[in-house]
Amino acid sequence: MSKQPLSDPVAEEAIGWLVQIQSGEFCAAQQQALDAWRATSAHHQRVYEQLIAGLDQLKASPWRGRSSAQLLRSLEQPNSRRSFLRTSLCAVGLAAGVGWVSRFEDPGQTYATGTAQRRTWQLADGSLLNLNARSQVLSRFAEEQRSLELRAGEILVNVAANTLHPLQLNTRAGRITAITGRLLLSEQGSAVRLVTLDGYALLRLEGGAEQRVESHQSTLFDHQRILVQGPMLPTETAWLDGWLVVRNQTLASVVEAIRPYRDGIVRLDPTVAGLRVSGRFPLDDSRQTLEALEQSLPIRVTQWGGLLLLIGARVS
Repeated sequence: MSKQPLSDPVAEEAIGWLVQIQSGEFCAAQQQALDAWRATSAHHQRVYEQLIAGLDQLKASPWRGRSSAQLLRSLEQPNSRRSFLRTSLCAVGLAAGVGWVSRFEDPGQTYATGTAQRRTWQLADGSLLNLNARSQVLSRFAEEQRSLELRAGEILVNVAANTLHPLQLNTRAGRITAITGRLLLSEQGSAVRLVTLDGYALLRLEGGAEQRVESHQSTLFDHQRILVQGPMLPTETAWLDGWLVVRNQTLASVVEAIRPYRDGIVRLDPTVAGLRVSGRFPLDDSRQTLEALEQSLPIRVTQWGGLLLLIGARVS
């Protein structure tokens, strides 16, 4: 297993867009896809803008003296992208706003999965770590420390029992502590969801509030408060076997589960986002899943090359 830190996936995507723009063959359809990508979230927009600014602010770095065109051509290689993010952006301080510095400088072991990839690792303390597609975790294990930090995506941890040194799971919204049991953590927009599959956990929010979460609970929280809490669903771990199982859930939540299994951008029209969906869909064949959704719902799925997938209302 590789111990080389990985870059922010959004930063990788942003660099890809800049390379396409510099190629001289950037068409109207690609511009539409780029606009959709930038509108996906404030994080996407911020990363894109800071990368553009970084092209003209690279001073004391290995990239000094190169024009924007030369720089972007060199970034076509993944190793060059990582070098750029690790040295140039961090050197000029652009990384601070989106967390890139910590992605490269923090000690510990990084575990990550790519598009349509799931993996399992056994950790140093005997715990088992499962990552869904496009997920990233940083682990730190020392003699008296056991900690994991969710950086992106969705994970399931089978916690090796240790009453003296509980496992700490850090997220952007709070910290979860567990002595043993199975815990599922996933990012849900600006919030985080904790599912206690087995055993209990202690949840401490960034604001200081603390609560014990009993077994078989699903808890959605942000850094200030618990947003929603209720019984867990029996199908929470279906993704481990490559399935998405939903019962009366929104189309928006289904699309969010599919995104990590597709290259390019998936854009959902807000007018159909609230449609209700029930069924069992294969994650590893997202095309089949989308066809099934199109047949059962009043929606139309349109593919624009390999860059953009649009899901909108079906026109009669």
